[in-house]
Amino acid sequence: MKIPSALSIAKLGVLVYVLFLVASCGGGGLITDEISEPTTTTQEGPNSSVEEPTTAAVEEQQTTNQISFKNKIMPIIESSCARCHTGIGPGTPHALFETAADISANAFAVAAVVEAGIMPPWPASDLSVGFRHDWSLSQEEKELVAEWTRSGGAVDIDPATKVIASEGVNHLVTYDQELFPHGNYDGEKGQVDEYRCFIYDPELTERKYLTGYEFVPDQIEIVHHLVGYRMPSELRAAAEQKNYSDGQGGWSCFGGTGLGGDQIGTLNQMITVWGPGTGAIEYEEGLGLLMESGDFFVMQIHYHYDVEAPADNSTFRTQWSSDETIQPVELIQYFAPAEIPCSTNETGLLCDRNTSINDRLGSYEGEGVQANMVLNMCGYTPEDFAHMTDGIASSTCDQSARFTGSIVSVLGHQHNMGTSFRMTLNPDTPEEKILLDIPKWDFEWQFAYFPTERIGIRANDVIRLDCTWDRSLRPPDLEPRYVVWADGSDDEMCFAIIMGNRTNQKEE
Repeated sequence: MKIPSALSIAKLGVLVYVLFLVASCGGGGLITDEISEPTTTTQEGPNSSVEEPTTAAVEEQQTTNQISFKNKIMPIIESSCARCHTGIGPGTPHALFETAADISANAFAVAAVVEAGIMPPWPASDLSVGFRHDWSLSQEEKELVAEWTRSGGAVDIDPATKVIASEGVNHLVTYDQELFPHGNYDGEKGQVDEYRCFIYDPELTERKYLTGYEFVPDQIEIVHHLVGYRMPSELRAAAEQKNYSDGQGGWSCFGGTGLGGDQIGTLNQMITVWGPGTGAIEYEEGLGLLMESGDFFVMQIHYHYDVEAPADNSTFRTQWSSDETIQPVELIQYFAPAEIPCSTNETGLLCDRNTSINDRLGSYEGEGVQANMVLNMCGYTPEDFAHMTDGIASSTCDQSARFTGSIVSVLGHQHNMGTSFRMTLNPDTPEEKILLDIPKWDFEWQFAYFPTERIGIRANDVIRLDCTWDRSLRPPDLEPRYVVWADGSDDEMCFAIIMGNRTNQKEE
């Protein structure tokens, strides 16, 4: 599996940093105690060629200057930016907004990324069900930020006023443990895809519920994504046997943990996925992940060594509760094929599907290629996609929900060639709900989305996935190949995860 790379925030940071440099060279804002009135200057003398502004121009300038930072701009910053750009949020290395003065000083950059649609990131469209923590901006809010910046970016409050997120931050403010891996791994530059599994042990001596967690990547340049599993104590000896089996911490684990119970279709032990932008997860009050005494975590980390980096030592922070009234949650995964033939203007040995699959299997130690399994699951054959040779490919798949209860959150996933994603509950029926619609897929931002209202689901309900891809988004220096559903960075996927609260097993 491939969730967005840790380089994604760094890439965005480059753009933001450039904009900030521009801002520091003349685009910064002003700090004032009050909104200033517009002033005009005239040049006296016989050679004067400067005309006084018209009444309409003065009125227009006054209107612009009357945008209150306190009443109009600060609420936007605190509701849509502060979650990531204060404290130790993931956006702070690129833009730290601790005070009103910080916002004013970088007014140009703020307006630039807002108008460009880069910030704040929120890929889900309005066709989706309503989500909590929606920090997207309306067109009116974008225009307010732009107009405030054009007027000078002044603040009408104490410049030292702290910026405080209006709701939850993107990291755990408090946590009970910070777990470290049992050993770490140091790969080499040019090692494209390494899936490495590590033991993270909370050392539980009694039943507890995991109510919140946060994966904290160490070497962000190479940590591409994470899949976390809850493992029973019975598998601890097998995990210890694999650990350090090749001389380094953890073990190579394409396709799953290699300990059993985590294959496609039997993923009840999966607890989390992480990629840049994911942030901390805190369950709603009354919900949690059940862990028994002796249970432990195995974290499958995907490394992509584009650069040299020291040994990684990423950590996992946890919140726990012993409250037996907590309702357990679980993750259920859904799939659609990813079959993307070479276009008519591409040639090469790897444009043959079987050759491409064998090449992938050779790269992933015989694991990590799920293409045929997903095709069979959805009732397709490769011939169903053979006509997609114009560079654009798509797929759809209906499957049963497999649990009865309520939806806690939803998440969709593709790779860099993805262009759109949709997950629909009970499509083409009066009960149809679009659970998640992303019309412009952005690999850099893959969130878990939490519905604002309870959405009930039955085991025999239908979940439909729709994905599209564009081969022109594939790096041009790569050898042409028939792209299939597989684990690598340059392969593709189409899947979704529903975090559910199972409430009635009898109906299933």
